[in-house]
Amino acid sequence: MANKEEEISDFGSNIFFGKLDPDLPDPEKNDEFVLEDQVAGKVSVVAQNTVKQLEEEGLPAFPANYQLYFERLLEKEETSFKQKIQSVMDLQSMGEDRAVAFEKSVKEGFKNIKQILDFIAVLYKNLQLVQTVTEKHMKSMEKIDNKIVLSNAISVFLKDIDKVNDVTSTQLNQIKELYQKTAKVISDINKNTIYDSRFGIYNKRYFMSLIEKENKLMEEFTHSSSILTMQLTKDIQESIQDKSTLMILLKSIAKLLLKTSRRSDIIGYLGDGVFGIGLKYSDIPSATKAAERFIHSVKTTNIFLGERDISLNVSVGIAKIVPERNAEDSLEAALSALKTALEENLELNIYPQDQS
Repeated sequence: MANKEEEISDFGSNIFFGKLDPDLPDPEKNDEFVLEDQVAGKVSVVAQNTVKQLEEEGLPAFPANYQLYFERLLEKEETSFKQKIQSVMDLQSMGEDRAVAFEKSVKEGFKNIKQILDFIAVLYKNLQLVQTVTEKHMKSMEKIDNKIVLSNAISVFLKDIDKVNDVTSTQLNQIKELYQKTAKVISDINKNTIYDSRFGIYNKRYFMSLIEKENKLMEEFTHSSSILTMQLTKDIQESIQDKSTLMILLKSIAKLLLKTSRRSDIIGYLGDGVFGIGLKYSDIPSATKAAERFIHSVKTTNIFLGERDISLNVSVGIAKIVPERNAEDSLEAALSALKTALEENLELNIYPQDQS
């Protein structure tokens, strides 16, 4: 978690804007772009004017109101400054609340569709069975001794059955094709979701995309960010054989992470019982404090399953997010630190190259 010194509202000392000091450009080109060392001052002015505008109109400075008026005032600024700030805002924007709520609705809808398709699949099999049984009985009827009496009736019946079979065969093929197409659509949608419905947090794909965004932000501005990986300790993993019990423990950890994290933290499930936490604007000491806080919240939680009382405990791997490493490399560094922590029964471990 960021230190209190990092949360000072003075943009000149804030870690996000406080180090915009690249080599000064050619003075002759000053009218083509905004100098980096002017950004902090301009943002500060826009921020102050935003609050002033809200007060004049009697509106509370809620995040939604503030963002709306900030963007309105930003539109009045010169293009170069506006584009630079907008690019940073786009990278920071996740729209997570709306996205999660939307995906919950979509997943519930597709759950119902899947059930309907399952019924159709059963119908498909039953109709096939009806065809088989009908054919069997028709052959039996043909062997009846009194064929003279039944001959005309059987002939008409067989003609009707043939017609029904032709129609049914066509319908069954249509149902089969519809089922395959719909199943593919559902599969494609699932591949592009951001939300892991089991744990209420980001899935690995979207988690990694947000870490990659953070990498790009760090290429523009100098600040520190970190990534944590967390997993149940080795002894707990070995003691839990039942998959349903393991799922209950993992869901409990996910809830604790959501409860104890900052709004800006990026929390995702990476698979195989491993959780990832992206800590924006946090150096290694701050990340270590956050890890200790997460570990404490887990260790003070007990899960009661029937007569069994399970004490939770986790190990954490810590690594830096740096522009020199892509998102996958940063994750691999944190996973490497986690692996060592698990093997050596450590509560937390920092990736060796990031310890200095």
